[in-house]
Amino acid sequence: MKQNITRGHLLFLFLLFFFIREDEWSDDGSDLDFDNMHEHDEYSHSEIINRCSFGSKHIINARLSSQTSLQDQVESSTHDSTNQCFYSKEFAGHHEQDEMIKTFPTMLKLISGTLVGGVKYSDLYIDSNENEEITSANSLVSKKDHGKRPKEHRIPTLHQIARKVAKLEKTQLDEKQYIAYEMIACTFLLGLLNDGTDKNTKLGAYLQQTMDIATTSDVIDVTKKLKARGGQDQLLMFLTGPAGSGKSTAMKIAQQFCYEFCIAVGIMWGDKTFLFTAYTGSASSLFGGVTISKAAFLNQRKQLSVDDINEWKDVRIVIIDEVSFMSDSILMTLDRKLKDIRNCSLPFGGFLIVFAGDFRQLEAIGAKDTELLFSSLSSQHWDNCINAVIILDNEHRFKEDPEYGQMLKRMWSGDLTKDDRMRINSRVLGTSGLEVPHNFAGK
Repeated sequence: MKQNITRGHLLFLFLLFFFIREDEWSDDGSDLDFDNMHEHDEYSHSEIINRCSFGSKHIINARLSSQTSLQDQVESSTHDSTNQCFYSKEFAGHHEQDEMIKTFPTMLKLISGTLVGGVKYSDLYIDSNENEEITSANSLVSKKDHGKRPKEHRIPTLHQIARKVAKLEKTQLDEKQYIAYEMIACTFLLGLLNDGTDKNTKLGAYLQQTMDIATTSDVIDVTKKLKARGGQDQLLMFLTGPAGSGKSTAMKIAQQFCYEFCIAVGIMWGDKTFLFTAYTGSASSLFGGVTISKAAFLNQRKQLSVDDINEWKDVRIVIIDEVSFMSDSILMTLDRKLKDIRNCSLPFGGFLIVFAGDFRQLEAIGAKDTELLFSSLSSQHWDNCINAVIILDNEHRFKEDPEYGQMLKRMWSGDLTKDDRMRINSRVLGTSGLEVPHNFAGK
């Protein structure tokens, strides 16, 4: 009995903490976490459940006897685990306000809504009323919402996220970056759509009962729209360009879009939904990722365990940076491991992968010509698998010194001029009185 009371208290305290009014919480008026709350917000029981994304397994049934354990009720629940991720009819009471992903047709409309805003890059950063764009996407969810207050999470569009990042981070994507961003994002959405039609996936199992409501033409139409923007059933992209061309920026903004879409529609997002890796440890540490050797167990000789395989169950897109350091034999090992992880014969186990790197930098250490990915003497598995190549050529990192950026670009392409070489040689330490700056670490 003591244990049951503790669980109830914890649930009550969590709800109280999460929805306490700002004027009762802060004495300095600086709490930004509650900016979305307004005087007309509903603070009903159903509103609290909506905001917390509770699934039916979190709801404790009433007891007819004090001798019945609440713990037993939770553990014996037969509800599918997908209710933790998606809004369901089995929530307490009715939820006409929150459509989210309850049916397959709804998911089609939500995905289609992300494409609102046109496809021309020239229109991307033209001043526009972003609120209208958000509303137009949000209105696709249901006509029932007419006249009701806007939802806290609104369906993002591709244009909207790019503009949002430009406004907040002062980072505008160039046209090639935007193409890469759009291809990655549309491939992610296409993956959700494909999962929704596959009863063997968690999403598909949840939406299977509503599949008949959607017409085949609706599915084909949304699929065509996504593929027209570069989405692929299995994207194996090579994203390359010189240093500072914006490879990481394009990938991170794509991640931001996918994250905001999942949060808006109630799909679970995890740390490994976008799995950022690199072949070298120094590169992976720059964005808080791991090496692909560790993530994919490339150095593990024993058979993959169930725990190893489960590490990849939530992965939707894999980013592999510094692929130029990877040898052909390592790439083949990666291919085999990912096939084993997903038990799939498709290249790299069917995972969506963005390979990033620059083959004009250092080659794989100690590799022979037969081990270089781009060599005609290798297995050419690399050439045969890649289905999208984007070469970025802008100098975003050198906006404050464009002349230096142009010189590095000429060095990257092997076109250094005589003046370039003289300028580089004039900056050698120990010549012309040049010394290491005093603010350098270790000085």
